Parts: sequence; structure tokens; C-alpha cells
Amino acid sequence: MARERWFYAKDMRRMGPLAKRRLVESLLGQPDPRGSLIWRYGLPAWTPARDVPEIDGQLAPFVKAPVRDREPTVSVPRGTVRVEPAAARSADAAPNVALYFGGLGVLLLLVVIAWFVWPRANDRGAATSTSSAGRGQGKGAPAASRRGEAGSTEAAPSPGLQGFAGWSDQEVELPAAELGHLRGVGAWSGTKLAITLYNGSTWRITEILVRTSRLRGEEFVDAETPHWLQPVGGPAVDAGTSELLKKVVPDRKKPGVNPLDTGPFGATIGPQPEAYRWRIEGARGYPPLR
Repeated sequence: MARERWFYAKDMRRMGPLAKRRLVESLLGQPDPRGSLIWRYGLPAWTPARDVPEIDGQLAPFVKAPVRDREPTVSVPRGTVRVEPAAARSADAAPNVALYFGGLGVLLLLVVIAWFVWPRANDRGAATSTSSAGRGQGKGAPAASRRGEAGSTEAAPSPGLQGFAGWSDQEVELPAAELGHLRGVGAWSGTKLAITLYNGSTWRITEILVRTSRLRGEEFVDAETPHWLQPVGGPAVDAGTSELLKKVVPDRKKPGVNPLDTGPFGATIGPQPEAYRWRIEGARGYPPLR
């Protein structure tokens, strides 16, 4: 039986091949051993180590967090049994119940006070704020409130996905600022290149433009043209069908990867070289509506 050849991703580079024992030792040196991406022949794509039972079973005993540190100091550690008289348990539970209901009563009292006081204190301020937004924005005042501009009655959303309202129906090129948030790990099999992409941008990614480099002599030489890689999992729609779908279903969106998701993209590139590199030069997707 042929010896298994394992690979793992470190700093966006493929490390290996390694035997299973060496792979486990290398993963234990990673910041997140069970979340590291690994691959061998037979796996459909780069996969987190926690999802490969034969590897996760060897990592788990070394990376589990101690239970005692996560539990309150008053809790009984798991795996131990403490037997106490019923009277003692009742005596300990009574103060806890009284404290719980006392705190609940204080909280309800505060809610009632806020209910009566808040409208009277803010009626004038709310009216002034609303009128300012109307003078400054006219019909666009509601949009200004969502964006948190001057005179709005809502707080501005924080960066990231807060305030997210869906994606645009128009697929466009990704700007350079968002392109820098895409990361991935590549694997070449036969004539196909597959890249497991992590989408750290705020866009829904539908395609990535990848340029490969092959080792010739002692230097890597870039390919003349880059290749568009699409999400793996379904047949591509030809141009004619795509145009018809735009008329029949104008709000149809192409399959892609949402922000903070990971998914495979692939395309037929050509015969696998002895050594290669790749880089993302562009991407397409749907920008978020805000």
C-alpha cells in the first residue's frame, strides 16, 4: 500500500508532502491546529483538520481547552460527584434564588422608570433632529438616517457587515480595497486548478481572476493570460442562456461565496506543472447595499 502524502497550508503556502505523524506534529505548531487546512489525494478540496476524522482524532487530545478555566469557580468540575445532605443543598440554594429574584425586580423597576421618563425627555430633541434631516436631505432623509449623517435619528453602523441590507443585483468588478481581503489555498489535480477561497470582503464573490506561474529553469514565469475561476459545484451557464435568464429573472444572482465564508473555485488550466505559483489579480461579485 502506497504511503499517504499529506499537505497543509501555512502562510498561504502549501507545505509537504508529509507522513501522517509528521503532519500532526506540524499542525500542533500552528496557532489553530484543528482549523488549519489540509489535503491529500482522495479529499475533494482543502479541508479544515477538524473535519478529517483520522487527523482530528490525533489533534483533539492536545488542543482541547481545559474545562475548569471556562466554568465559573462555583461550578463542580465535570467528571466529579459531590454528595451533600438535602438540607445543606436547600440552604445554599435559598440565597441564590432570593438574589436572582431581587435582581430581576430591580431590572423591571428600571425598565418602568425609563418607559415613563424617556419620551418626555426626548420629545423636543427628536422633533428637532427629524426636521433638520428633512431640510438637509428632502426626499433622501430616510437614507441619510440609515447612513448616520448629520441630523439623523439613528446611529451610524459600525464597519464590517453591521447595517447590511443585502447585495446589489448588478455584478461588477471588485475594487482593489476589497480585493486585498481575499485569501486562499490552491491545489492542482490533472488539468484543473482548484482554489479554496476565504472571502474576507463585504462582497458576494462569484468569480476570481487567477494568474499562474510555472517554474522554468530556476525562475518562475507568469502565464500570458490569467484564468477566471468559478464556484465548484454546478455546470457553468453559457452566454446565451445567461442573457435569457436576465430577461426572465432579472434579480437572479450567480452562485458565489458570501463574506466570511470559505468555498472552492476551479477551472481547467492545463497539465499540472512540476512547480507552480498563483495569485489573485481580480474578482467579480455583488456589492453590498448600505
